[in-house]
Amino acid sequence: MIRKFISRFKAKEKPQPWVDFELPKSLSDVPDYKMAFEHAILFTKSCGFPISDFAWKEGHHLDGKGEFLNPILKGAGIKDMSKSATQCLKWCHYLSPFFQAHLPCKVHLTIGQLWNGDEPAFDPSWKDLRRWSCEGIQLSDFQNRSGVNLHAWLTLDTGEIIDPTLLSSYAAVRGGSWVKFAGAVVWGYDPAVLNHHRYFPMAIGKEYSTALASQSIIPLLADTQADLDLAAIMIAPR
Repeated sequence: MIRKFISRFKAKEKPQPWVDFELPKSLSDVPDYKMAFEHAILFTKSCGFPISDFAWKEGHHLDGKGEFLNPILKGAGIKDMSKSATQCLKWCHYLSPFFQAHLPCKVHLTIGQLWNGDEPAFDPSWKDLRRWSCEGIQLSDFQNRSGVNLHAWLTLDTGEIIDPTLLSSYAAVRGGSWVKFAGAVVWGYDPAVLNHHRYFPMAIGKEYSTALASQSIIPLLADTQADLDLAAIMIAPR
């Protein structure tokens, strides 16, 4: 326990120079995913968190039929993905090493905005993300929302996105026609992951998410299957 506590704070680096990147105001403003991801790396470094050397790879790791999914979920001990509803950060943190081991490739926990048409489902600001890296999620982050205003997903070194929780969250929060998609996982390249949706990455890596979680008022991450069942906050779309 002491060793983990010390290593958490050793991970922080001297903040890097940061130039603000204008946030999207509509779907058409969401930039190219790889360009935004590279800017998210700079932002994460500016918050003092290390990012290992990174290079994009050509091609793809994921098949269109989703045959890669079952072995990964079985290895992770997951039988019902619908339980991931409104728990995007916790489930992405838990699943990322299983995806990385099976594919195998670099898998990056990614936090940012998600746009559904011209309306953001989640739209944290740079100020929010910098504050969370120091203070975590607090009661003030629940004002005027049913959950925290952030979304998490996984990014592969090819630029492919895996979103394990979004459809389960939509099914739980919005109901109606979304219910039949509970437990489904979406993947692909932005902007073709899900119709009318765009992903805007802002913060990258487990070091950032661990710091955020360590200061938060409620457990946000899972390292074991038992952790997945612990009470946590809702991260619910609008």
